[in-house]
Amino acid sequence: MVRQILILTSDAGFGHRRAAEAIEAAIKETYDDRFQVTIVNPLQDPDIPSLLKRLETGYDEMVTDDPTLYQLAYTATDAPVVVRLIQDVTTNVLNNTLTELVAVHLPELIITTHPAFTQAALRATENLSRAIPVGVVVTDLIGVHSLWFHPGASQTCVPTEQVYAQAIEHGLDRDRVTLTGLPVHPAFMEETREQAEIRRALGWEPEQTTALVVGSPRTTRTADITRLLDRSGLPLQLVAVAGGSAETEEQLRATEWSGTVHVYGLVRNMPEMVHAADFIVCKAGGLIVTEALACGVPPLLYEALPGQEAGNARFVVESGAGAWSPGPIGVLTTAYAWLAKDALELKERQAAARRVGRPRAAYHIAELLVGQIE
Repeated sequence: MVRQILILTSDAGFGHRRAAEAIEAAIKETYDDRFQVTIVNPLQDPDIPSLLKRLETGYDEMVTDDPTLYQLAYTATDAPVVVRLIQDVTTNVLNNTLTELVAVHLPELIITTHPAFTQAALRATENLSRAIPVGVVVTDLIGVHSLWFHPGASQTCVPTEQVYAQAIEHGLDRDRVTLTGLPVHPAFMEETREQAEIRRALGWEPEQTTALVVGSPRTTRTADITRLLDRSGLPLQLVAVAGGSAETEEQLRATEWSGTVHVYGLVRNMPEMVHAADFIVCKAGGLIVTEALACGVPPLLYEALPGQEAGNARFVVESGAGAWSPGPIGVLTTAYAWLAKDALELKERQAAARRVGRPRAAYHIAELLVGQIE
């Protein structure tokens, strides 16, 4: 009989779901057909109050239009008393939804890639008198929100030594905290072709130093950065990915380029593209940073949300695996430095990225969490 695993995730940002999908793929590859993995966003249940749903659906707008408000909210909710209040309110709101999910799927293991669901999942297992381990996978790199750390979790998988120390400071049992890295999809590890071969397949110049500039609906600077790099005179091939932002894609496609620039909208082959790049210019999202490091590609970070993304940028800088260079001018200045003197600094960043990248994290997490029920 096929055994059931339920993964709870959120669509506030890309990272939570991409982490869930990475774990799902690793479980399927490791255990063949022994487990059926179901990924669910509980907030998509029609019975969830619309106000709570709007907190998720309005995430892009809030972090883009009013990052200061986001910073205030993030900081204010990180206090212990407020964290407990959030856990209690979320548990009450999600109680019926998660109890029904557990009753329908009858999972032997629950995994959550979003911190708001942990206590609610634990309550659902109690409601049904089922002893189901609930594993937590943290999806940011340094200075993460206290909501991630729940003593009832069977295992908390953390991405860095800094978050491991933070978990212990919050009172979690050392036996229930494991340094695994942040899960990236196995497809990033499966790409083994030579860089020049990948570039030829993509229609890019195979021998030219290549910068991958990645945007999203949460940033408005992708087109400006790409234009500035194109006009800089640097010996660069540019690949600009709008990442689902129709406005950015329109701006990119309307531009007359001086050099070699390839423009894309929303792509499904990011593992291929990252491996084909020499460095990536992006916002400091936890998953895109981790995916780049897993491929040995240094991230040049031009924007970061206060809170968790600021921590991601700090991790990149402190590990020597990339740079924090806010805004188009910051990106241009760092690109000049990286490419000077036969690109010596770029090569150093690439070596550091290979040192700190954890391409097998999803497998480690799958084996650790599934091992609880084997």
